[in-house]
Amino acid sequence: MVLHDGNGRTGRMILFRECLYHGIAPFIIEDANRPEYLDALNSYHQGKDVTALTSLFQKEQEYYWNRCQYFLAE
Repeated sequence: MVLHDGNGRTGRMILFRECLYHGIAPFIIEDANRPEYLDALNSYHQGKDVTALTSLFQKEQEYYWNRCQYFLAE
């Protein structure tokens, strides 16, 4: 059995909260995009390049916003 320390979940929760705090649409990393997320994190850790992370966050933000529209539509 593998136990995880929860740092990833905590970090994503903080990002979600910060989006709400600053009045921008939050995002959730979809399971299907987990490999892309991990690659983007590795890119940052290796060279401090946030391009892949911000691109993924924007893509996930748009996807989340579009899903929310279902509940907001009249």
